[in-house]
Amino acid sequence: MPAPVLRVTTRLVLVDVLVTNKNGQRVEGLTPADFTLLENKKPQQIAFFSWEQPGRRANAARGGPAPLPPNIYTNRPEYRSPPGALTVLLLDALNTGVQDQAYARAQMLRYLATQLKPDQWIAVYALGQSLRVLQDFTDDPRLLRAAVESFNPEKPLELTIEDVNKRLPPAPREFGSKEGGSINPRVIMVVERLREFATTQATVALNVRVAKTLKAFQMIARALAGYPGRKNLVWVSASFPLAMTSKIVKMGTPGPELNLGPGQFRIERSYAEDLQQTSAQLTDAQIAVYPVDARGLMGSTLTTASDPGTNELGLGRLGAEFGEQVSNADSKLLDTQATMEQLANETGGRVFKNRNDVDNSVALSLADGSSYYLLGYYPEDKNWDGKFHKIQVNVAQSKLQVRHRQGYFAVDPTQWGKQAKEDREAELMSVMGPDSPLATGMIFDARVVPPAPASRVQVPVELLIDMRTLSFEEKKGGERLYSLEFHVAAYTPDGRMAAHHDARVDAPIKAETVAARLQQGFPYRTQLELPPGRYRLRLAVRDNRTGFLGTTEVPLVLEKPAAEGK
Repeated sequence: MPAPVLRVTTRLVLVDVLVTNKNGQRVEGLTPADFTLLENKKPQQIAFFSWEQPGRRANAARGGPAPLPPNIYTNRPEYRSPPGALTVLLLDALNTGVQDQAYARAQMLRYLATQLKPDQWIAVYALGQSLRVLQDFTDDPRLLRAAVESFNPEKPLELTIEDVNKRLPPAPREFGSKEGGSINPRVIMVVERLREFATTQATVALNVRVAKTLKAFQMIARALAGYPGRKNLVWVSASFPLAMTSKIVKMGTPGPELNLGPGQFRIERSYAEDLQQTSAQLTDAQIAVYPVDARGLMGSTLTTASDPGTNELGLGRLGAEFGEQVSNADSKLLDTQATMEQLANETGGRVFKNRNDVDNSVALSLADGSSYYLLGYYPEDKNWDGKFHKIQVNVAQSKLQVRHRQGYFAVDPTQWGKQAKEDREAELMSVMGPDSPLATGMIFDARVVPPAPASRVQVPVELLIDMRTLSFEEKKGGERLYSLEFHVAAYTPDGRMAAHHDARVDAPIKAETVAARLQQGFPYRTQLELPPGRYRLRLAVRDNRTGFLGTTEVPLVLEKPAAEGK
């Protein structure tokens, strides 16, 4: 049974721990006494301990909850998947070249055809200019294959902009050489200015690419936060570099003595901290990330490409330039794989790179969620200083290997409201998109009953929020103050927003009615005016103290009046 996460009085930190022997086999039968848990090198008391096997739990709970009544909808996780091990397969077109996308797609189809096992519940997401759900959780191979087949390779605009070397001529390397004579200094300066402009564009494109990727990870964390237990996120991608670098150029007076300098680079911006913060959000939702390099088997070509033998082939200066270009490509490969390494290490996952069996990498990732130890503790340090608190788990037998999340940020969730208004609005817009995954940070039910046909109708929308997922401000005499936002949007089949409603509610609840409200839920009612047609309603509830979000979707058909239908 999963441990509860308390949002009001304290914080229970959950740690999924995978323990294997030297042969990589899972170790069972350990007890709390076999574990030592540290936060910032200080011992912590284990308050919760269990051996989790989601697959067996799923078999025991087969049949699921009772069907929902007509016109009732919910974002409760138990109605969207069985209580088993869950995996999200994220196909990343934003950070991956077209050819590598096609290779990864073929590998995923091969996995589904040859290695998918019964009761492996998988959802398929795609990341392009936005995050899209191609298939919600299912174990039906036909639906999963159809979802992967619908993933069409596309050429990412950001990667095109970033590829400066293919857009512009190479920078001149020698001046006054015996082979070609001197080059006009004005030409040199024009080429360098063009390359400088293109590099600035590439910098902006990389920032956009990283921001969109991290935003997608955060949306996935919100989507899976309400599902109990450990979840796997298999990220099939070519990734992005851990840091933005620029070449150090030493320039003198234009002419033969112009020196473009050696192949040295400086770090303009590091994404390591942004990645760490995103990793913390993923681990708070008990998500372990398994990056799979979509480029497959890639050995280093650095030695061959920079070999002095290129000059022996008569390439001269071109050979040196070719060697440097391949050296830079090799460096970019290592930089992107470093990002994968960090994300996997910090979330307790595992990275798969330089392999020609991408499909088998997915199978190994899914196997990790089959069984693990779940440890929970209340931190001794109650100072929510916003800093990263490192977690370390050791087992008594030194030869055993342990894998787990690296830590968490001690952020007071009630400080969420202090973040910039633009950030709060951007977060809301991302979850309100008609193709974005449903968020489960707030749990609620909804009832939408289509009214009688008319040329324009008022569609009633009723929501009932599970108050156990709400935070509150304690007032005098035991009174509680709740603050919520409600958002309803109607989309046409082509994705156009036809109507919307947005409201904020600050609700004081007296002490004597708190118990009844906790049992009954928090009600809210509104309506949308719409003409006849087909719609998708996206409903969202947000806790204004913590920023936690919940969303659900409602299909809606409004019939035309009989006279108009003739």
